[in-house]
Amino acid sequence: MNRREFTKFLGMAGLSATASLPLGIAQAAEPYSGPFYINLAAIGGWDVTSFCDPKSNIAGERTINNWADSASIEQIGNIAYAPVANNKAFFERFYQDMMVINGIDTQTNSHDDGRRHTWSGRLGFGYPSFGAIASNAIGPELPLSLVHAAGYNETAGIARFSRLQDPDVIRNLVNDSVVQDGDTSYGLFEDNELDLIAQYQNSRLARLQSSNQLLPRQIDGMNSLQLANATRGDLKLFADLLPSSFEGGRTNQAAQLALIAYQSGLCVSCQLGLSGFDTHQDHDVDHFNFMQELTDLVTYIFDTAEEGGFADKIVITLGSDFGRKPYYNAGGGKDHWPIGSAMFIQQGAAWGNRVVGATDELHNALNINPSTLQVDSSSAGVGLEPKHLQQAIRELAGVDQSAAALQFPLDAEDVDFFNPSKQTL
Repeated sequence: MNRREFTKFLGMAGLSATASLPLGIAQAAEPYSGPFYINLAAIGGWDVTSFCDPKSNIAGERTINNWADSASIEQIGNIAYAPVANNKAFFERFYQDMMVINGIDTQTNSHDDGRRHTWSGRLGFGYPSFGAIASNAIGPELPLSLVHAAGYNETAGIARFSRLQDPDVIRNLVNDSVVQDGDTSYGLFEDNELDLIAQYQNSRLARLQSSNQLLPRQIDGMNSLQLANATRGDLKLFADLLPSSFEGGRTNQAAQLALIAYQSGLCVSCQLGLSGFDTHQDHDVDHFNFMQELTDLVTYIFDTAEEGGFADKIVITLGSDFGRKPYYNAGGGKDHWPIGSAMFIQQGAAWGNRVVGATDELHNALNINPSTLQVDSSSAGVGLEPKHLQQAIRELAGVDQSAAALQFPLDAEDVDFFNPSKQTL
């Protein structure tokens, strides 16, 4: 079922209207059809010197990359990449729709701090993820507005997130009368009993609403329950769209569930993640395998969206806790390094085929001029940090001036990331 058919289905079922609800507080939202923001985390700290900020070995310095002894850095368009894993196919397919941001200083070697800094723009505690801000600003009434599968999940109280990991659990949650356990179904209620339950529940909610002695959190709780009731039909339709089986492993399954939630008109943003990048030993074999899984996942997401007719709506941000040291340890691994990269991918983006930010030959971050985007060692140059990445995501989504974004300011210099006329590095 494509989006148009789904929206038509909603209308036929009387679910696209936002009629008054018993309490008159929360209402079901219209099906969402704007951009779908996917944050994809390489959990553990990725080695961008073997990905989008490739480094050759330097005479007299420790070996940065073993592959550089026998191979050279490759490039397509304006984007250089390392000739390992499945990088060639990945960059050849997406380079025109891609912006690489190199030289991001996370200012930490701690995983928790790095994840929090990368995905909120703040090293300290308390700031929400971009997904929470987008959910609050764009689709606060959508039942699955923010889907979280892995990675940073702080919402700071401005949004709620849903975990869509087990399809059977989802089916059971939205099915009032039947519980599915493997191949066995258990009936719970008759239809007339469900109607009676709903009648008493709505009466109780209306009675509570008329009270003037409720605490704010009690009112919020009633609103949430009312919204759950109002969107139950939408969620049932979402459950009906779930396939009987899923492709690939749990990460692909999580991605597919999020895409179905979006295609159903119920989701604005999701947080996905792939673990395994913390390769302190046997770096080359393990890290390159996980890097290929990551790029395969991006390909899978766009392939699936193309089949559904909404690939032009997908906006992916790739990032990680931090980078990895530009040399090997005694165990053939690479330890933590605060300097990393990030990446935006959007089909047909005017800002595609560009690289912003830079590092030197030993993977130390260089300052850039925020206006010209060129390397700038003068006082006008700034070092890129996660706050610049998060500010860019907010601007790309058009939520940078929303109440949620202004509640959590980033105080980042205005870097002209998305101006296609600016020559990049």
